[in-house]
Amino acid sequence: MNHRELQQAIAAGKIGRLYLLDGTEENLKDEALQLLRKQVLQEGLEDLNEAVMDNPPTDQIIAAAETLPFIADRRLVIVRDLQCLTGRGETDDRLKDYMAHVPDTTVLVFFTRGKANGTKALYKQIKKHGQIVTFEKLKGAELTRWIVEEFRKNGKTCSNQVADRLSFTTGTDTGLLTAEIAKISSMADDRDNVDPEDIDRMATRSIECTVFEMVDAVVAGQQSRAFRLMRDMVTAGEDRLGILAMLLRQYRMLQHVKIMQYEKKSVQAMQQSLAVAPFVMERYLRQAKSYTGGQVKRAVDICLDTEYRVKSGRMNQEGSLEAAMLKIFALRQ
Repeated sequence: MNHRELQQAIAAGKIGRLYLLDGTEENLKDEALQLLRKQVLQEGLEDLNEAVMDNPPTDQIIAAAETLPFIADRRLVIVRDLQCLTGRGETDDRLKDYMAHVPDTTVLVFFTRGKANGTKALYKQIKKHGQIVTFEKLKGAELTRWIVEEFRKNGKTCSNQVADRLSFTTGTDTGLLTAEIAKISSMADDRDNVDPEDIDRMATRSIECTVFEMVDAVVAGQQSRAFRLMRDMVTAGEDRLGILAMLLRQYRMLQHVKIMQYEKKSVQAMQQSLAVAPFVMERYLRQAKSYTGGQVKRAVDICLDTEYRVKSGRMNQEGSLEAAMLKIFALRQ
């Protein structure tokens, strides 16, 4: 079961006795837990019919699940980060066997930060007798739909293209995107529609987006702008090797573009292959136009060689990124 299927089941009032919520999309996982709480717990009786425990012993879990609800049909038991689900510790046989006997008066929810260990005995028992709900990072059309819907909740409309622009600019973390959407909606309170200029003007840029802009500056021969963007990232606490890795990724993407152009693939085919939005593909094509295939390969080699030298102790990390950028600038001189 994925997060959408869980939301639909909750909305329809179809709630089971046993769940495991796991996966890397923490924001949506937290939202799903709150939806469960709202559906299961009667207003005003939350404190009496909810138990929340962090890595508790088996006896405590079973005792909480066996407790009858107070003036309500069900009670909610939330078990957070149980070690025998996250890969640290063995499953108690009593707890494993209890999964088949959770009473109808209880909704027992195991909640993990990150992914649970699917090889664990308790995981398999929950899967057999309950529901595993996996929260993966949203991407592609699903992320676009989610952004459009979040703007709608904030009283704004936006096109799919604007939604793609926001995810490119800010990143794909739905927690950060929720805050950005609220901010942009508030600052554009005199209009119903959010346009691309709103994103460019108001959205917080992710490190990936800033690196993309830095490559734009390199391609345009704007050395001072490129180094200013680099210094801004370092000042903000980004590691030089981390920035170098993203710079390498950008030039590898350009290398793919040059190869596909040589193969005479259509722009649409290239966009599908790279899994990027149309406006991002346009920027890649513009960047690639400024290089030969050999120059792009050389830029990739410069990044790889710099990374190797730093990691092998042959070059200090301080100044390594700057040196790599200067070499890349020299490719087009």
